[in-house]
Amino acid sequence: MDLHTLVAQFTALRHEVNLQTRASRAAVEQTAEAVKLLDRPKADPWEAVRPLVKALIDVADALAVSLRQVEKARTAAGELITAPPEPKTGFLARLFGTSEVASAERTAQAEAMGRLRTLLASVADGYALSLRRVERVLPQFGLEPIDCLGQPFDPELMEVVEVVDAPDRSSGTVVEEVGRGYRLDGLPFRPAQVKVAR
Repeated sequence: MDLHTLVAQFTALRHEVNLQTRASRAAVEQTAEAVKLLDRPKADPWEAVRPLVKALIDVADALAVSLRQVEKARTAAGELITAPPEPKTGFLARLFGTSEVASAERTAQAEAMGRLRTLLASVADGYALSLRRVERVLPQFGLEPIDCLGQPFDPELMEVVEVVDAPDRSSGTVVEEVGRGYRLDGLPFRPAQVKVAR
């Protein structure tokens, strides 16, 4: 065996040892990572469900806000949509017969107002029904709403979005619930967003 072949064999052996060392080092590191994962405390079972629960709460909030807006529109429309008063007909209107045209216009306008009232009422009922459906699902996840209306402000459970003048309420009392708060298994999950008396 010549010297050249011997050096080539030792070089190949050295490369093989280096590759085996790297492979065994990588295996040891992967095993150490796996052991760390096994030693890690068990994950909270709610972590997987938490995004779904938050999405449900956001849907409930959106429905509640929409319902309040529709109720405001319904109230405003009810005040604005009233039957127009009978116009006083003068001598010329009676002479030329324009009162029948005005009467037909008033009738058409009253029918349109009635349809608008019905439409607003049905939209409000639809939002209320959807909100009740979502609120029936939330307790299945262990969520319970935080009762805060008329209660003194509690910083652990509530978040103030506005301070308002309310002469009939004592200072620090919750006047309005803007966003509902929830407890999860008795612990605060999301604070209620409230308006508080000054």
